[in-house]
Formats: sequence, C-alpha cells, structure tokens
Amino acid sequence: MKNLNIILAALLCVQVVVFLVRPARTTGQSAKSVELYPGLDAAAISSIEISSGAEKVTLARKDKDWVIPESHGYAADTSRVEEILALLPQLARAEVVSTKPEMFASYDLADNSSFTRLRLLDKDGKVSADLMVGKSLVRSSFVRRSGEQKIYRVDAALSGKLMSRPRDFFTETRLPLPESTARTTMVVEHGGDTLEFKKVGGGEPAPPQFDHMGNPVPIVKPDRWAITAPEGATVDATAVNDYVTGLANVYFEDVIAAGPSTAHQFDPPFLRVRFRTEKEEATLLVGAPVDPAKPDGARAMMIVGKPWVYGVESYSWKRWAKRSSDFITGPAEGPSPVDGVPDGLPGLAPGTPGAAPTLDLKVPGMPGGGPTPAPGGPGAPGANPAPAPGPTIIP
Repeated sequence: MKNLNIILAALLCVQVVVFLVRPARTTGQSAKSVELYPGLDAAAISSIEISSGAEKVTLARKDKDWVIPESHGYAADTSRVEEILALLPQLARAEVVSTKPEMFASYDLADNSSFTRLRLLDKDGKVSADLMVGKSLVRSSFVRRSGEQKIYRVDAALSGKLMSRPRDFFTETRLPLPESTARTTMVVEHGGDTLEFKKVGGGEPAPPQFDHMGNPVPIVKPDRWAITAPEGATVDATAVNDYVTGLANVYFEDVIAAGPSTAHQFDPPFLRVRFRTEKEEATLLVGAPVDPAKPDGARAMMIVGKPWVYGVESYSWKRWAKRSSDFITGPAEGPSPVDGVPDGLPGLAPGTPGAAPTLDLKVPGMPGGGPTPAPGGPGAPGANPAPAPGPTIIP
C-alpha cells in the first residue's frame, strides 16, 4: 500500500511540472494566429494558376464556366474548380509553426522543395494570393506565402485538390462517339487495307442469374462481331472480339489544337475508323505524331465535323492499327480442282501443257470398256500370256 502511495505521488508531481512548464494553449495560439489573405473573395477570382515542377495548369473564368487556356480553351470541370474556391475561406486563419529556414525542407516548403504553387488573380490580372503548399495532413496543410520566411498551418487539405495537369480538370476525356451497343458496323482503313466489322448477334435476353437474395437478375447476351471480308476466310474470333472491345470507348490524353491543320496529316489519315448505327455515322481519324521525333508516341486524333484535335497515346492507337492478316488464320476457299487431275498443276484441263497425264482406264465389261474375253482366252483373268516370238535364226 505504501508503494502505491509513492507511485501516485510521483505521477502527481510530474503532472504539476508539465502544467507549469507548458504555456497556455489559448495564449500561444492567439499570439501566433494570423490571417493570410484578408478579404479574399472567391467571387472576385477570375484566374487560378496551379504549378508543380514543370507541370502547370491555368483555369480561367468564362462567364459562368471555366476553361483551360493551355488546352486551347477546352472546357474545365466546373465542380473541381469550385472545390478549390470553397477552400479559400479556410485561409482566413493560419497558425505559425516555424520561422527557421533550416526547418522548411521538413515541410516540403524550402525554395528547392517539390511544393505546389497556387496563384489566384482577379479580372485585372492582379495577384490576390500566391501560396506555396507543402505537406498535408488529414484535415490541414502546411503553407508558405511566396517571398516570406514563415511556415503556416491552415485547416484545409489542399494538396488533394491542387492538381497541376490540364487533363486533371478536363470536363470529359471520352470522345463523343456512338454508343457501342448501338453500333452495327465498323469500317477500318489502315495501311491500304480495309476491314469491315459487322455485328452478327447479341443483345438478346439470356437465362437470368440470381443475386445473393435469390432474386433474378436480367442478363443480355454480349454482342457478336464478324469480319465480312474477305468472304469465306477463317477468322480468329477472339482477336475480332478484342479489337471491337478496344474501340468500345475512346479516350484522349490531351487537347493539342482547337481545330485541324495540315500539320496533323488527316488527309489522308494514318488510320480511319467509321462507326455506323442505324441512324448515324461518325468517323475517327488518327494522324501525325504529336512529336515528329517520336513516331511511336502520341498521335493527333479527331472526329470529322467536330472541333478539337486530341492527343491519343501509343498504347491505344497501336491496338487499332490492324490489318487483315492480324485476324485471318486461313485463306478463303477457292474453286475445286479439275476432276481427273490428281497430280500436276491444279486447275489445268487435261491435255494442257503442265497438266497431269490422263490415264485411259477401260474396264472390260463396263460401258466404254473392251469386249469381255472368253473364259481362259487371252486377256482373261488367270490366263497365261501368249509366248513372245523367239529370235529368227538365219543359217
């Protein structure tokens, strides 16, 4: 019992010492709390610049929408932009955590750190905020105002919202082509070869499956496709299915121009794919490499009659650039060989130079054959052949 009292007394002393040494929390916070950008109004922001290393994206307000100047004015996802603007009120209060430059690297906020930079500009191009964003916690981030030697903590998780590639803000990355379930035909032209893929079945109800509660789940049989030319050839059905599936949805990586030019080499194109339904047709063109020094890299791509020229990565266009030899496993059946020509060059009529010799087989007793020999007579089965005449001796 005495030992227990000693232990409790020691713990009490430790708590008293900690209480006396630690400064009051409210006093410390109030002394170190600042307002980073007083009066910052999201409605007054007309341009947002986000950069990280060599990557940069600009989001510019256009009426009620936002566009991306680096992507030739392509539409930005407004909801993602509003997520950034919604964080601005949380910059009204920040807590100073360090004023020692030698410690800035530990927050990823040294001058040579891989931080993300956020710049907010008004309609006149005046900078309303210029912030370096370093490490983030679950509900807070460490930031530093550009040109200032202080690190702050703000109650906002910034890094997850501040993406620095234009593609991260595209309103859509899938091309507006006819839905795969509505397509009836696809015609592919590449390297002087033309392939026609035609839907030959699928879409009809299949026996239902059942969920974990035993309820029936309607099932539809998958579409079946075939190559219509060359007729009669043996085709790898798996290769056809994989090819059609690879074109079910076409995505792009970048927007490289607002419209086509001769530099994109769409006339004639490197690859042309026509998608047809019962009511419409859309044509996809793949042209020149985006970087002429990288012919196996990204290529220019567009839909005929639509704005924008996109960049498609090599792993996509290489899957589409196929020829008939990639699908055909056996030649089409040709005409049957000429009857009675077992050897020689097939298809040549008897008597033609180079044809196999004709055998005049006549079976005795059959129409067209010779007379039936008498039993035991010459030529009869089993008869001894007539002796050949001997030599003539002259005395």
